[in-house]
Amino acid sequence: MVDHDNDNDNDNDNDNDGTSTRDTTPAVSRLQRRAALRCQPGSVGSGFLPLAGWGRHATLLLCADRAHATIPRTMQAQIDLSNCDREQVQYPGAIQPHGALLVLDAATLCIQQASANSADYLGLPPAGLLGQGIEGALGAAVAADLRERLSAEQLSTSFTRLLAVQSPGGGQACHVFASRTDDGLVLLELERLDQAARVGAPELYPGVHLTLQRLQSAPTLAAFFDLTVAEIRAITGFDRVMAYRFAADGSGEVIAESVRAGLETYLGLHYPAADIPEPARRLFSLTWLRHLPDVDYAPVPLVPERNPLTAAPVDLSWSFLRSVSEMYTGYLRNMGVKATLVTTLLKDGKLWGLISCMHHAGPKCLPYEPRVAVECLAHMVSLLMAGKAAEEHGGYRLALGAARARLLDALLEADALPAALIETHADALTALDADGVALLADGRLSLLGKTPAQAEVRALAAWLAGRSELTFVTHALAADYPPAAAFQAAASGLLAVRWSHGAPDGLLWFRQEWRQVVHWAGDPSKPVEIDASGAEIRLLPRTSFALWREAVAGESRRWLDCELEYATELRRGIAELLLRHTEQLRRMNRELAASNEELDTFAYAASHDLKEPLRGIHTSVEFLEEDDGARLSTEGRERLATILRLTTRMDELIESLLQYSRVGRIDLQLQQVDLNEVVAQTLETFAPLAARGATVRVLGRLPVLECDRVRVGEIFSNLISNALKYNDKADKQIEIGCDDGASPPVLFVRDNGIGIAEKHYARIFQIFRRLHGRNDFGGGAGAGLTIARKAIERHGGRIWVESVPGQGSVFRFTLAAGPR
Repeated sequence: MVDHDNDNDNDNDNDNDGTSTRDTTPAVSRLQRRAALRCQPGSVGSGFLPLAGWGRHATLLLCADRAHATIPRTMQAQIDLSNCDREQVQYPGAIQPHGALLVLDAATLCIQQASANSADYLGLPPAGLLGQGIEGALGAAVAADLRERLSAEQLSTSFTRLLAVQSPGGGQACHVFASRTDDGLVLLELERLDQAARVGAPELYPGVHLTLQRLQSAPTLAAFFDLTVAEIRAITGFDRVMAYRFAADGSGEVIAESVRAGLETYLGLHYPAADIPEPARRLFSLTWLRHLPDVDYAPVPLVPERNPLTAAPVDLSWSFLRSVSEMYTGYLRNMGVKATLVTTLLKDGKLWGLISCMHHAGPKCLPYEPRVAVECLAHMVSLLMAGKAAEEHGGYRLALGAARARLLDALLEADALPAALIETHADALTALDADGVALLADGRLSLLGKTPAQAEVRALAAWLAGRSELTFVTHALAADYPPAAAFQAAASGLLAVRWSHGAPDGLLWFRQEWRQVVHWAGDPSKPVEIDASGAEIRLLPRTSFALWREAVAGESRRWLDCELEYATELRRGIAELLLRHTEQLRRMNRELAASNEELDTFAYAASHDLKEPLRGIHTSVEFLEEDDGARLSTEGRERLATILRLTTRMDELIESLLQYSRVGRIDLQLQQVDLNEVVAQTLETFAPLAARGATVRVLGRLPVLECDRVRVGEIFSNLISNALKYNDKADKQIEIGCDDGASPPVLFVRDNGIGIAEKHYARIFQIFRRLHGRNDFGGGAGAGLTIARKAIERHGGRIWVESVPGQGSVFRFTLAAGPR
């Protein structure tokens, strides 16, 4: 962010037009390997930073008189600017010279440390202050006032102006600021009072009020920031004021600028994350304003270096006077910047961007009064910009809200929620600005628009199911999910929501690749320069900021906040409906279970009580036939025979009903059972099989399972009986086996009988439902398969059939719950 008159482009090893094409996947190192940097706070003016993995002799040297790192030549290939992300800039051990600092014990307000320039502000050097109460520095009257204000303010880590004082040494009047550290210290900072700024302060506030009114009336977010930087430049008098927005990867873009005539504009330029490393971003998020009046200042050390109470350097994170990193001042010098003022922009409590003020003409110290006006504007801009962005997309946001309401209303009226989702999911695409959408519900995948292939979407959904977040958003999918590189043309952007953890079901919106050219201030692949001309290799801030054009692939248009809100709220609404639907199913299942239990009880009682009168009717008719049959007419004897036949059938039906209800009422006697023994005993009841023209084979060894021996015997008996009964072949073949590779094991009974049409698969398991005439294939009540299914379900398993008419059937079942 600088004048480029003296830029050196010799480091540009790409094409002459400054254009490169690269894979924008984050975390791709451009050096051979990353080296972790852990800063150990060192002496004033220099810090020795061991480089992890390079051995104890390798250090990054940040000296007060030169901005570079020195590294043994043998380690040149291991240099990486990730080291700067680990620099502990909050422990500089020094301050800038435009103020003085006293470090106090919070309990007693005794002076523990003082900046070396204390005599310039208080008339006493550090030696005359250390160990003294604050009275020794400011006088008894001021100290009493200060103690009262410190108590009233209930200082936190925030930076607070307390009062203005006249030092006892007769020096110039000073503002007094205070903040509290996490380890129980109070930082008292003094800055000379500017009388001219103080006199002119009342004129600032009407201007700030008018600016706020104009900001509220700005028609767009771009106009909002254009006005912001113009007004701040008018207040501060800096040569350049820029609005800078951070991206998710830490890089940033200049989105608005007000600049003095004759200086090159930086509007629209992008800067790599290394230009504002993580430690600097952390400090910006803590305080609203940072000021560097003179880039070429000489740091003023604290005396002593370590605090006597903590035996450690003082954390100056909240200090207004904190000395800055030498890499930072070297960077600014290379840009031709002489002074800076930076204010923070927060959104939802997180660092969103910066207002960066730069002065190129020379050093510039902004007094307290205009700084307050700038800080006030920064607060208001942070509060207003979210609303301004919402206004800019207000119509789109309303349309998304209406579409969400329609979709949720439709789902609320639906009986089968997953099916309704699939039927109505077109609304999810037409409302959201996406190129394609996928819906996964109960294993069914529905695609609409431009999407990856089904197999690719299922694999992506499985990957998402393994993540912790329920909402996932990215404009560069391949960076997080490398297989997406194969379909990045169709889906470089992804906005996905899932209903619950661990399951893939949900909605996935896709955006196509959007190829663009990004303008960088210098080569983003070279955030530092390496000087290997001497015996040591030196790591220096970059000097080239010439326009660098980069063709970016593998990225889509970024998702808007309102789109993310739409997806999140839709997910929440659908999840609530699914929860309600699940609870309804549970309640219905409980009610059904209770009804089934009542029905079983009734069926058992009814069938048991009906058997006796039915047996009496049958016996009486038999006696009547024996005693008086000869005297009856032929028609009368036929009627007696009909009664006997019907009572016999009714007895069979009642007996089947009794068995069915008994299966539901009797407690299972679970134990380890060898199914080979159960099948052998069951086959004995069908002997001799050869007389029926049947051959039964057990394929391999059957497993030992935990089950009820009697009930499982009945299951095999019913299935074998049907295999024999519904078989019109002269050579009846029956096979019994187990697929023990499945979980749980799948048992089966296979025959070569008449087979079953697929449309009758469900009907054959209904009680008293036969597919053939009453007397065909040996007759029967039509309850055998129903009783078998009841016994299987009591074990937590299931039964199903596979059949080809005319060729035979296979009945498969499990005795424990398992995947379908």
